[in-house]
Amino acid sequence: MKLTIGKYIPKDSPIHNLDPRAKMISVLFQVTSVMLVKNLLDYIIPVAFLVLFMSLSRIKPVVYLRSLKSMWFLIVFAVVVQYFIGGISSSLYIGLRLSLIFLFATMFTYTTPPLLTARGIVDILKYFGVKDEQREDFGMMLAISIRFIPVLLDEADRIIKAQISRGAKYSEKGLRNKLSAITSIIIPLLVSSLRKAEELSLALQARKYGITKRTHYYTLNWSRRDAVYLIANVGLMLSVLIMRIF
Repeated sequence: MKLTIGKYIPKDSPIHNLDPRAKMISVLFQVTSVMLVKNLLDYIIPVAFLVLFMSLSRIKPVVYLRSLKSMWFLIVFAVVVQYFIGGISSSLYIGLRLSLIFLFATMFTYTTPPLLTARGIVDILKYFGVKDEQREDFGMMLAISIRFIPVLLDEADRIIKAQISRGAKYSEKGLRNKLSAITSIIIPLLVSSLRKAEELSLALQARKYGITKRTHYYTLNWSRRDAVYLIANVGLMLSVLIMRIF
């Protein structure tokens, strides 16, 4: 079972070394830029920026394209529906829009460790007046949630293989057989998740979480390159906006 959400590909690249806050805010500008594109030809601007950032991340473009596999059904469904509504041009427009949004978001997860993502969100929340204690608790919950996604996927994969070795047949047709197959996966996965949650709770208590003020392993430092990256993405949005107006 493969999913790109929460997946991080370690590299030593200009994009990887950026402050997570800069990348997080930049994703908002990138997605907004894609949403503001009015004509199919105007997509050349966000595509050019995407190719540039891909090259700077030093991750092969084929890796990004493979990540679209997890969204192929949504993209194909939207393209087919749009084809019957507005024709080929409209279907290509919506397909390219969904693909670009997903690729920009995937670039963020590929180049930012989950813990730094949570740390960046916690730091940004202080500018919205959220109290320190609430920010730290939210950041911990977010970090744990992101880290548990691949763990649960691996656990589900092991359960499926174990059930198949015991004679379970997931290819049989019929609603009753499908429900039985789903139940044989969901119940063990739920039990395993509760066990892991209990172990995590005991580990946090043993480390006296919440009793003393929390410290952080990572220290976020805003640098000139973070400002340049953010300004570049603001320029992307303004360029698309100008193309839309004129």
